[in-house]
Amino acid sequence: MENKKHLFHFIVSESMNKNVIDFLLKEFKINTFSKLFETMFRLVNKKMSKMKRIIENHRSEYAVIDSADDKRLHKYLRISESDYLRIKRWHSLYNEFGMASTVRDIILFFYNGVMKYGLDGFLELVGKKLRIEKLKNDFLDKMTQLLNITARKQLLYTLVIENYPRYVYYT
Repeated sequence: MENKKHLFHFIVSESMNKNVIDFLLKEFKINTFSKLFETMFRLVNKKMSKMKRIIENHRSEYAVIDSADDKRLHKYLRISESDYLRIKRWHSLYNEFGMASTVRDIILFFYNGVMKYGLDGFLELVGKKLRIEKLKNDFLDKMTQLLNITARKQLLYTLVIENYPRYVYYT
């Protein structure tokens, strides 16, 4: 069977494209966005699903692309059918507004992690297994009255990035 690739379209702000995606392409030393996303997705696909489970129902709220930059760019990437179907399943399971928000979440997760720990340090951390129960307890302790799904996702991803070494199993 042929490994079919889907052309996936989504929108990013101009500043996300210039500051985030271009930065990650240079750091990873990868020349195509599709290859960059495939690399990042392979590293976090099991972790991302577990993190999304912490928030549970995302209530299909619109995810703000960028409140500081109103210029929008159309981005395209080719992803394997299995990756496409996994993102589509998350979209359905967690009642997310769109598949594009998951793609942007993964990109920003890596950007923030690489900015904090450097590429090698973050790759070492992201390769380790997460202690999801500890992360969930810390998230619920900090969440209090946050009702907005976007704010919940930002809190969760920030909590992981800021405290990543606390949430991994060391062998």
